[in-house]
Amino acid sequence: MTELLVLDPTNAVSESTAELVARPASFEGLVVGYLDNTKPNSDRFLDILTSTLATEGVRESVRARKNYVGRLADPEMLDDLAARCDVVVTGVGDCAGCCSCSVQDAIALERRGVPTFMVCTSELLTTATIAASTVGVPDYPFVVIDHPFGALGIPELTERAGEAHRQILAQRMDVRRAG
Repeated sequence: MTELLVLDPTNAVSESTAELVARPASFEGLVVGYLDNTKPNSDRFLDILTSTLATEGVRESVRARKNYVGRLADPEMLDDLAARCDVVVTGVGDCAGCCSCSVQDAIALERRGVPTFMVCTSELLTTATIAASTVGVPDYPFVVIDHPFGALGIPELTERAGEAHRQILAQRMDVRRAG
């Protein structure tokens, strides 16, 4: 008789939970950080979103770019963003690996005291929710844009950045328990 080994690809859900940091009532005078996960078009999308959020009175924008899409951001990069920024936007999660890593980056920033808006595409919302639940934040409030994402031109990216902008503004002052 042959023995069948079944592997469970899920990780145990974290026992630790956290409170999400209160979203700002306004972006007026704030320093907004942008963490680019290096997915194709993430840089262009974040450029457009930077311009869009600038209309809200942002004082300064800070950019950081991960070395590789399928890895977590270096702790030093997250520490620098947390020290310099009042709020951070990260993404864009449009595949399983990059989405999971971007979720963990966002929650790591939240745990450093920085409200963070994580952008993912509609097709990856389930993956993002599983990733957030795994690290103890099952109710993380994602910014969800239409899928697909990677091969879009500037007009479509501008449309998605507009949707992300509307959702980010809707989340202001939305305080939720993170698990």
